Amino acid sequence: MLDDNDFALASADDTSVVVLEELSLHPQPEVREAVARNPNTPTEVLLKLGKEFPDAITANPIFNLLLLENPESHFVRLSLARSTTTSERAIAQLSKIEDEEILCAVARNPKTPLHILEQLVENPPRFWDDENADESDLDDLFTAIVQNPNTSESLLLQLAECGSFYVVKIAIAENPKAPLSLLNQFADWRNFRMHKAIARNPQAPSAILEKLAGENEKEIRDLVKNHPNVSETAIAIINFMEGKPGTSIDLLEQLASDRRASVRLLVAAHPSTSAKVLEKLAQDTDEYVSFKAASNPNATSTVLEFFAEFLVKQIQRLSSSNEIMLRQRAVQLARSSDITPKVLETLSQMKNDYHVLTEIASSLKTPPTILLAIINDQGSAHVHIELFINLAENPNTPSDGLEKLYPKVNQSQHECKGSALDAIVTHPNTPVHLLEQFAVDSDRYLRRKVATNVNIPISILERLSNDSDYRVSTIAKQALKERA
Repeated sequence: MLDDNDFALASADDTSVVVLEELSLHPQPEVREAVARNPNTPTEVLLKLGKEFPDAITANPIFNLLLLENPESHFVRLSLARSTTTSERAIAQLSKIEDEEILCAVARNPKTPLHILEQLVENPPRFWDDENADESDLDDLFTAIVQNPNTSESLLLQLAECGSFYVVKIAIAENPKAPLSLLNQFADWRNFRMHKAIARNPQAPSAILEKLAGENEKEIRDLVKNHPNVSETAIAIINFMEGKPGTSIDLLEQLASDRRASVRLLVAAHPSTSAKVLEKLAQDTDEYVSFKAASNPNATSTVLEFFAEFLVKQIQRLSSSNEIMLRQRAVQLARSSDITPKVLETLSQMKNDYHVLTEIASSLKTPPTILLAIINDQGSAHVHIELFINLAENPNTPSDGLEKLYPKVNQSQHECKGSALDAIVTHPNTPVHLLEQFAVDSDRYLRRKVATNVNIPISILERLSNDSDYRVSTIAKQALKERA
């Protein structure tokens, strides 16, 4: 409610300068405007009020006197540049003055015609020190031109190539005349202020609002939700981002191609995402997205195969800290209960990763050909005993693989090599000539183990039944009895 007493004071001819200065800061705009019209108001106060009430300043009786006394004063020129009552001729003259504050006022003036705005862009003034020139020196002027209601679409396109990102382009994004091509371009940029400006643009089309609907920032989503052009699809995307139920399969397929990894990550983790979409996401360039797709309950063996190929390719070309995380993903994948031979074969290409190979060696789904390839790739100089134990214990390890594995294990000085030897000695695929070698080994413990091998020939058992070690002979005799 207007304060009548203060308004009367601000309008009175006999109000003191001190009181007018105080009233110029009044919370009610009607009172401040009355101060701007009062001829007793000091020039310095009028100058401050001129930005908010430009027409009140030029309508003030004192202004005409000041115009006659000193038409080239900064106050007079700035007041004329701001006022909507200033003639086009006067505005044209003011646009040639190389003063930033005056030119910005001209650029903001809704009465400034388009051709003057175009001249300011095509032939910008030089109101800065050339030695310290910077591309942002004209930002305030260009932003004022962008915000002028008389600016054109073509001029906005021209201004998009000028000035700095954070000022001019953001102002363009909020302008209702902004070309669709620019809004599309700006919507793809990863910048909160830019997206906020687009969402505030009353003419932003629904297709662009749908792009912004998938942003992580709730403030952006709320602006989209309340926009007059918001579509049902945009609302559905917002609901999806906020974890609300009811996301359609079609929308999930659409969002699986979203430019933002954060959106694709949510699709990869969604319980309704189809195997077809997960296959695509398993090959995503973002390792978090691909891992989520492979971890989805709907993931098929094909999804896991794509994910394995992705991991191997990424690791082969990476040498950063991300490599550690990717290798951890590979280990987790190798442990998966849904693992397939094809996935294991792909992962086995990671020949320098002991942890991955150890998991592959322990899997009962690993084919003999892969186990043999792993054995062939292992040297005796750097023995990973756990890998050797897993290879020796895997029932799928072929005969020739065990034959090649034995000397590698035997040469090891590792304290746990006995476990690997035990597994080789008792393995059903161990070749007969190796069993014969173990049957005459000086280590009676190995002779005891070989006597328990389910495929040991009877001839070797008969020999072991007469062994000098009581336990060896007992085990062999029992085995012969069971076969009789």
